Amino acid sequence: MKEILKWIDDHKDQMISDLEELININSVEAEALPDAPFGQGPKDALLKFLDFGKRDGFATENLQNYAGDIEFGKGEESIGIIAHVDVVPAGSGWDSDPFKMENDGVYLTGRGTQDDKGPGIAAYYAMRAIKETGVPIKRVIRLILGTNEETNWGGINYYVKNKKMPTMGFTPDAEFPVIFGEKGIVTGTLSLSVDLKNSAVKTFKAGNAPNMVPDYAEVVLDKSKINLNALSNLVGALSYKENGSEVVISANGKSAHGSTPEAGENAISILLKSIEGVFMAGDEFIKFLEFYNTKLGFTFHGEGLGVDFEDEKSGKLNFNIGMIEKFEDKINLVLNMRFPLTGVTKEDIKTQIEKNTIDFNGSFKQTGGENPLYIDPESKLIKILMDAYQNQSGDMESKPMVIGGGTYAKAMDNCVAFGAMFKDDEDRMHQKNERIKIERLMDSAKIYAEALYTLATEEKVL
Repeated sequence: MKEILKWIDDHKDQMISDLEELININSVEAEALPDAPFGQGPKDALLKFLDFGKRDGFATENLQNYAGDIEFGKGEESIGIIAHVDVVPAGSGWDSDPFKMENDGVYLTGRGTQDDKGPGIAAYYAMRAIKETGVPIKRVIRLILGTNEETNWGGINYYVKNKKMPTMGFTPDAEFPVIFGEKGIVTGTLSLSVDLKNSAVKTFKAGNAPNMVPDYAEVVLDKSKINLNALSNLVGALSYKENGSEVVISANGKSAHGSTPEAGENAISILLKSIEGVFMAGDEFIKFLEFYNTKLGFTFHGEGLGVDFEDEKSGKLNFNIGMIEKFEDKINLVLNMRFPLTGVTKEDIKTQIEKNTIDFNGSFKQTGGENPLYIDPESKLIKILMDAYQNQSGDMESKPMVIGGGTYAKAMDNCVAFGAMFKDDEDRMHQKNERIKIERLMDSAKIYAEALYTLATEEKVL
């Protein structure tokens, strides 16, 4: 292992340089193009990563720009690493260009440094170190690159349908030490019938993605239909401006990953909590306001909708309101929920939501979802990954855990999420000023190198 670890140290500058090239590509999913199923950005990021593999003498394959892979080695079994090159939208409030990586000597800042370009590069340099040092291995090592993990998994699903998946592996898209369980996910749109044809509300929009806590919300009101004197009562994170016949009220929150809504401050909830006094009696929007503030605002488990399911292994359902949009006859709320490993189904969640929104003829339409994942924490796969983490980090206290986040580990058998965030790292995934410590990037590469080496040389793992 010493030779492998030294190789990683010797190639620190190149690792950072390669990561910079990836970060500088805006790979947020966009409109599909004839040769780019998820937009130009994800395609460009995939091609760039595959170019690294070609440059370094690996075998590479591009599956129609849906996904690709980089691999080496021989054997009947294979070790898979599944990463993704797409990112969530940047959002607002950055101190630097999110798509131009900043390096201050301690941190690397830019969208994707934590999720998931940084960890992907760390894993790539780990497998490259094994290849370049020439240590003998018994299994193929393959890095698989998806292109729309943050949305609907179309890229990795295409890969699964068109190529045999590895025997076992991990995805570097969560946190250390090892994730043996992932909650199920339900994403969908809750439509509430509200007659807003005569309401003061002209537009109401917030949120960039279902799996992000929105950090900005804005409502545009008809100036002639509101109580102007109440505007002076708007304080804190709220502000307003008069624009001709309209009044625009906005709220600032704090973004966070949809799996941990309690780590953020939902701008939708902040805005709706404070504007009720602005509306005149009889405005139908007031009914929605009262419902939202009573049942939904500042809740993290969906208690008001009766979906706060819970089990012993994974705890309570996580509940995030990621987006909102107003129409003449309805209000749509986009919900992102992470449900426990046992005791609840997606249909149970839909039933409860519609039951508790019957006064609004509530209709919940699922637009995405994943089943829970569970790997025995006593399995040899988990033990090998834990040993690699402990040997390289010195942390002997942290234990394997369950998370609410949904990762590519669900795309193949015998796969778990493994890093790359450490327990004392600041989590800026899906937030402004996303960054990773250079030291942590190097630590991750070394952990992955030991894990891959052991998985590829052990006589029997499964």
